[in-house]
Amino acid sequence: MRFAVRLLALAAALCGLAAAPAPDPLAALADANGHPAALHLLATGTRVLEGRTVVTTLDQLGTRRLLRRCIAGVCGGTWFDGTTQFTFGLNEIALPEESDATVLTERTLAAIASYAFAEPAFRSSGGTVVAAGPGRWRVRAHDGIDLIAVVDPAAHALRRVETPEGRLVATYARETKAGGASFALDRNGPFEAGPLDAVAVSTDPLGPPAGPVPALAGDPAVPLDSEPVPIVPCGLGGHNLRCLLDTGATPSAITLSVAETLNLEPHGELEISGIGSFATGFVEAGPLQLGPARFASARFAVIPPSSAAPFDVVVGSDLLARMRLVLDHAHHVARILPSGGSAPADAVHLTFRAGSPIVQTMFGPQGARALLDTGDQAVLSFGYAAYREGPQWAIVGRGQALGVGGGADDAFTVEIPEVHVGPVTVGKTRATVRRTQSVAHVGVGLWDRFLVDLDEAAGRLTLTTR
Repeated sequence: MRFAVRLLALAAALCGLAAAPAPDPLAALADANGHPAALHLLATGTRVLEGRTVVTTLDQLGTRRLLRRCIAGVCGGTWFDGTTQFTFGLNEIALPEESDATVLTERTLAAIASYAFAEPAFRSSGGTVVAAGPGRWRVRAHDGIDLIAVVDPAAHALRRVETPEGRLVATYARETKAGGASFALDRNGPFEAGPLDAVAVSTDPLGPPAGPVPALAGDPAVPLDSEPVPIVPCGLGGHNLRCLLDTGATPSAITLSVAETLNLEPHGELEISGIGSFATGFVEAGPLQLGPARFASARFAVIPPSSAAPFDVVVGSDLLARMRLVLDHAHHVARILPSGGSAPADAVHLTFRAGSPIVQTMFGPQGARALLDTGDQAVLSFGYAAYREGPQWAIVGRGQALGVGGGADDAFTVEIPEVHVGPVTVGKTRATVRRTQSVAHVGVGLWDRFLVDLDEAAGRLTLTTR
């Protein structure tokens, strides 16, 4: 009887051993690397490219990452919040990029690069991870795409990322330790920083770049002058000036004569492109008073005085993203309001490309993702290459288009029988065709037919028939 009891106890123990769960290889991977997804990585790198020193900084916490590159004090970069990528430039105001296949890739790639895919939270939030062979994991972030993470089985370190078809997406090498975790310092791929020199762990929270934020107080109405583009009185550094409200410009700018008046010496390196292009520097100045909006300080590119329109300051898309702008051309007034409020059903959806607002347009049989450009006096403009593709509407006028910095471009006017901006029917429209323009523009000429209500932060343009 005692022998039988002992046999039963042994059998129970063996059953218990057989039922023990197998080790989780993902948990082992996260543990071997010190759970880097839980740490705020701060990495830096310095390289000399074409004789210019480029300083790169990478902040990463899980799938969120802030990548900044600076040349001679001019910085720009991207912020990724785990779902959406944002671009920022001179004033470090982050604007969301258009969502496309690259964003789907980045959602999964960010989870792999940070080892977040090996943590239970990744799977509990809708991500999937499936073994795809020795040292290979098929990873898909929530609302992302499938990618293959290739891990060195001996070193437990990420080495590269591929598509399921075998196309290389990114490579990782030269691991280093910080805060008890391992991070790859050589990062090469479409969203990666490239080689980095040093890494540390920060206790600071990680968020997007702040950029200047205005205080809004007082009467929102600002008088528009008689120019064919929105120019309003403003103040900068205590001087009374004229500001062009130009969504097609990034960054904001001041003329060289204003910089001299303010005793500011341009520094840094910038290239301004439009009709013609030129190299310039930037200054930091303030306060900027624009109707009820007051920016304590902002950065401005320095440009030559314009022969196209008499202005001193260009308030570009970066600063306009901090407010709601209503252009009431019929009453010669602009209103500057806080962002927000309810949107009508027929509001035009805005997206952004490299910090510039984009709207969907239709003219003729084709459509275009057009730059919303309040510095362009036309209702619609596009390039000669697009005109040649057809239809080639009859030419009704010829002339020249002038740009910031003194550039000029041969232009002609055509009449298009039907134009749409988002869901809004504009109808028969005279459009400007410029020889060297590369993308279509929707311009401020709309204000002759509509009350124009632009809220970049809310991602919408409202056109109300007058």
